Amino acid sequence: MLRNAGAVHFEDVTVESGLGHLQKGHGIAFNDLDHDGDQDIYHQLGGFFPADGFHNALFQNPGNDGHYLKLLLRGRRSNRLGLGARVAVELETAAGIRTIHRAAGSVSSFGGSSLGRLEVGLGDAKRILKLTILWPASKTRSVYRDVPFDAMIAVVEGAPSFERLRHNPLPLLAPRRADKLTAKATR
Repeated sequence: MLRNAGAVHFEDVTVESGLGHLQKGHGIAFNDLDHDGDQDIYHQLGGFFPADGFHNALFQNPGNDGHYLKLLLRGRRSNRLGLGARVAVELETAAGIRTIHRAAGSVSSFGGSSLGRLEVGLGDAKRILKLTILWPASKTRSVYRDVPFDAMIAVVEGAPSFERLRHNPLPLLAPRRADKLTAKATR
């Protein structure tokens, strides 16, 4: 596990985060599984042979109070899940205007996939100025303003507006907060 140290270098935080495993890993998925605004980690472990079996691991992220935006993309001319769509979120921050770019699709790792949504961490942004989506098949561009922080929205290709969806926090693991990720073995 590497942590970005101020865009200068990366720090190895594998041990202190509790993410180190000696087992064979077959996939890692990053998603906000408990709907609290930060990405949790599901790690598929084990081997090819039954004797190599090992419990999978679920790591709950304790978060850092940053803002986020979750997007459910629905294609009309493009594919149903909006795979391949390019997203740009333009933000107002204390340091000035910043744009975050994402692509919709399974981009986590071999054996891992997303839950069919984009999750964008916005950090300490003051507001979202503009959300732009470039759809892959139609090559059309959807632009939205007044997009809320800390929300999940559904966007349909070609629609003039988006729909805000409910996503209440879920008690995924024991309700404790820690300075590092907490783990729970799953089968």
